[in-house]
Amino acid sequence: MITYLSKLLDNEDPVIIMPFKGYANAERLYGQARVLEDEGIANVEAEGVIGNLHRSFKRFETDEIHGAKVHVSWPGGETTLISDKEGYVYLDVAYDPSLCDASAASIPLTYSLIERGEISFTITSSAIRPLASAQFGVISDMDETVLHTGLDSFLRWKVIVSTMFSDSTARMPLEGVRDFYVKLAKGFSGKGQNPFFYLSNSPWNLYDYLQAFLEGKNFPQGPLLLRDIGLENKRKDSFLEGNKFIKISHILQTYPKLPFLLIGDGEDLDPEIYLEIAKRFPNQVATIYIRSVSDKRKIKRITRLIANFENVDIKLISHTNEAILHAIEKGYIKP
Repeated sequence: MITYLSKLLDNEDPVIIMPFKGYANAERLYGQARVLEDEGIANVEAEGVIGNLHRSFKRFETDEIHGAKVHVSWPGGETTLISDKEGYVYLDVAYDPSLCDASAASIPLTYSLIERGEISFTITSSAIRPLASAQFGVISDMDETVLHTGLDSFLRWKVIVSTMFSDSTARMPLEGVRDFYVKLAKGFSGKGQNPFFYLSNSPWNLYDYLQAFLEGKNFPQGPLLLRDIGLENKRKDSFLEGNKFIKISHILQTYPKLPFLLIGDGEDLDPEIYLEIAKRFPNQVATIYIRSVSDKRKIKRITRLIANFENVDIKLISHTNEAILHAIEKGYIKP
């Protein structure tokens, strides 16, 4: 039986699987999940600052399970995976799309924990599969693009305060962003199902927090791709080795015939990452939207980068309304 003693509380919690939404094309299916002890985040009843602080502590006090056997199934297929030292299992398999619902924009993925030959825990997630009618895909940063996190604050203290002391349902998206994304998801026809992918350099420990925010504010559904903060995940020498660049590259490789809109901000390295992606995937990056920042030095850097790059449509915006008008002009959304 899989057991793990909590390092801090010295008590044994039930072992669960936390699935992360995946994605698929017509040939391969990608998914990810994590096996860990249930820290009871959903059961914390205290409200306000104390309750939020308690939940935040539990998110980072995870006891991941190494060597767990996880059975994964989808329509017409199944496989067994073993969790790594951080508790993760990664699904990367060929599948038969004819056995899935052709009208559905997602494929169900069921993860089952196997202990002594028996199922001890089961949970179902999904992998999005863009329909043939998709006009384009959207890859959006989260931090300072969808949600104000405080990356521009001194020592980024606002990031800590917002995450540790605020409930996700109390956080508000940047003005106009949610409506813009809903329009993009529907496309020019107003009836489309354009796929969305959300990226953040936040750790996977905050997945439930950020996912609850997206769902609570009714953003278009899509995979939320975060990063691991394990000890072996040291700071990279270049953004080419970083989470965002690798994830975006894989998405574009997965859907080589689908054009994409990339949406980010100028606070971090989104401009550099997106422009490098455009160089490597020149036929897939339709438009890049970069939200401007208050730091004049960063704006000068971004303006210089854009001026030296002529192969892709790049818009530096100060408000979402500017992106909406541009998207109407390009035929991405309805007026």
